[in-house]
Amino acid sequence: MPRNPRTSSRTARTAATAAIALAGATLSLASTGSAHAASVATWDKVAHCESTDNWQINTGNRYYGGLQILLSTWNAFGGREYASYPHQATKQQQIIVAERILAGQGAGAWGSCGAEAGLADDHATPYPTTPPAPVGMVHLTAADLTGDGKKDLVGVESATGTLYLYPGNGDGTLGDRVRIGSGWGGMSKLAAADFTGDGRADLAAVENTTGNLYVYPGSGTAGGMNTLGARVRIGSGWGAMRDLTALDVNKDGRPDLLAIDSGGALWAYPGSGGAAGMSTLGDRAQIGSGWNAMTELAAPGDLNSDGTADLVAVDPSGSLWKYPATGSLNGMNTLGDRDRIGSGWDSMRQLVGADFNGDGKGDLDAVQAPTGSTGTFYFYPGNGDGGFADRTRIGNGW
Repeated sequence: MPRNPRTSSRTARTAATAAIALAGATLSLASTGSAHAASVATWDKVAHCESTDNWQINTGNRYYGGLQILLSTWNAFGGREYASYPHQATKQQQIIVAERILAGQGAGAWGSCGAEAGLADDHATPYPTTPPAPVGMVHLTAADLTGDGKKDLVGVESATGTLYLYPGNGDGTLGDRVRIGSGWGGMSKLAAADFTGDGRADLAAVENTTGNLYVYPGSGTAGGMNTLGARVRIGSGWGAMRDLTALDVNKDGRPDLLAIDSGGALWAYPGSGGAAGMSTLGDRAQIGSGWNAMTELAAPGDLNSDGTADLVAVDPSGSLWKYPATGSLNGMNTLGDRDRIGSGWDSMRQLVGADFNGDGKGDLDAVQAPTGSTGTFYFYPGNGDGGFADRTRIGNGW
């Protein structure tokens, strides 16, 4: 139960909020309805009613943060640009997303709490200035992009939109970064793997404005701005998908693309191993449901020494879960029963997996940082028994 003592308000609006989540998946953030806004003081009243002023509340009732926002609604209205879950975002960031919900769905999204706070009648703008831009490195992914047999890291510097390559040293550490692209502020959901079947790692990414999925073919060398070739569109309608992750789920030697849709279904898009184009990925198959609350999907490689790559993800409580792949693309049986392999991972973000130290065991890298701040980058070496050994710091200011 939420801490909000007004449980009848929450119960009465559950169905309405669920409808909002579904509508928000296809609704433009710029609503066709009349615009609304509210002052911070009014949002404070909503939070007092919804969560008794606890902006970091997470009780497991599927509503998060001071304004008790459903995760699907948070995702639909752009909340993930700030944090994976509402309660992990700052108060200002929660209000910014709530303003979008208010503009698109009206004060009824908060039921009696919105009415009691006067949300529909307050037309003040809470934050007239542009909020601070996201900081640090984002959209991290890993593959051997330099062709030296060592896994490298790729990510976007959020402040500049610059795409950087961090060459792997083969021992879990990274070399000096190299700029390999610019103008990447409009791209997201990066995933690296050999999608074209030419033996060289490529980079897949979604264009935010169109929802188009592109592949940037890799050259196989550390060539600075020539590391990646001209992009090719391989899909459309990917704006509603999240947590793109490359994983060879059927062990055919061709990487597949995994992603979660707005309804919480986990899908596998089998790789064809052919030239980049609209047939690069085959017909998708649903391999999971109820993934609404899971975030930070990553494919570390083989965690339990069974010869099959595994998948990991973090739940709202901060538990890290391992989903072993069966080696067969077999619908809802593609992944085996999950095992909890860690706790306290709600303080980590930008999880990215690969065999970074070349020992045949899957590893993880992750950033530990408060919301809105850069933080420390850690390497978690796989222990071969399904989990990870003690972490090592490999970077600052991430």
